[in-house]
Amino acid sequence: MKNGFFRPAVLVSLGLVALAGCGGSGGGTFVPPPLPPPGLVAISISGIAVDQGNFDPAPTVDAGGMVWMSYSHVSVALSGINLIETRLATTADGGLNWQDSGVLVNAATSLTLPAPNDVNAIANEVSRLVYNPFAVAAGADPWIVLWHRYLSVLIGIDTIRLFQHGWIGMKSGATATTLGNERKLFTGFGYDPINNNDPLGAPEYPLDMLEPAAMGDCLIFTEPGVLPKSNGIYVSMLCAKLTPPGKIILLRCGHDMGNCTYLGDLIDGSEADTVNALYDGFSASELVSVNGLDYLIVTPTLSTGDLYRGCVAYRITDIDNALIERNAGVPVASLIIPQNGDFNGACGFVEELTGSGIMISEAFFAEAPTFRLFATDERL
Repeated sequence: MKNGFFRPAVLVSLGLVALAGCGGSGGGTFVPPPLPPPGLVAISISGIAVDQGNFDPAPTVDAGGMVWMSYSHVSVALSGINLIETRLATTADGGLNWQDSGVLVNAATSLTLPAPNDVNAIANEVSRLVYNPFAVAAGADPWIVLWHRYLSVLIGIDTIRLFQHGWIGMKSGATATTLGNERKLFTGFGYDPINNNDPLGAPEYPLDMLEPAAMGDCLIFTEPGVLPKSNGIYVSMLCAKLTPPGKIILLRCGHDMGNCTYLGDLIDGSEADTVNALYDGFSASELVSVNGLDYLIVTPTLSTGDLYRGCVAYRITDIDNALIERNAGVPVASLIIPQNGDFNGACGFVEELTGSGIMISEAFFAEAPTFRLFATDERL
């Protein structure tokens, strides 16, 4: 496996949780954020050690009305390398309190590699769990989870993320607790083809090559949002570029996650300044349907310091043409959840979150646990 790194400026631009909160190679001097205001109520997850905390809530509702979520659980190995794993939890009170299911969907396993990459771990973050009520009729598994899987290595005391050895992965199953059948779905031009030698083989959708005019400059794809509908599964992702800003793209796939096609760009990172003149990108896309209306939820970002700045929701007016509500070409926000502290965003929501409303992630760099989930009591 090659030892090359993407240049640090690229890593800083991507705005993933592991960079800012898990001691990655990114720069920036962080001022410890204040405690959240009384309006933000802490969300608890029982049945698992606190460790470094939890991030990236991705809720969904099963056929019986039970609310599940996948989430990122963060810990530190004895070696000092950061471990990011995908876990599942359920709630019986509308999202304020969660019980870990005991299911580790994606473990932070290690590879046998020569020095200096001998201390390593597979990071599994920004997952999206979805129950698809249309799948069984189409001959597909009703449960899927998408996530960003990549190699991280310990260099000195820093966990360095090698995104060239990563992709958007997927598992599916008949139940939430039996997810398997792992697949390597989406990659950008930063993907190192040496990874085609692993057991999963080549990616099914090297999007930079399949749609070069629209996605040929996408270094990696990350932070998937997923919305099942009768005619297929819609997937939003951040297209991260060598030169920021990136953009949020939209695909439609079959219920088996085959036949994926590019529909368009939902929003460009350069449009973040319509939320705040200082913002220069979007991350953490999520797709939700509320009362028959579809929404894109994103986190505005500030690349200086790699900061998440709350969440913004936009109504999708034509999902098959990747169009959001605009006025004279300017995106119209349906809801803005403002920043709190120096790093918060990565929101998750379904209508059944009657207790929490929209869930939001926040990082506390001078406190433990670093990563925490909060209820905003905001709804679409």
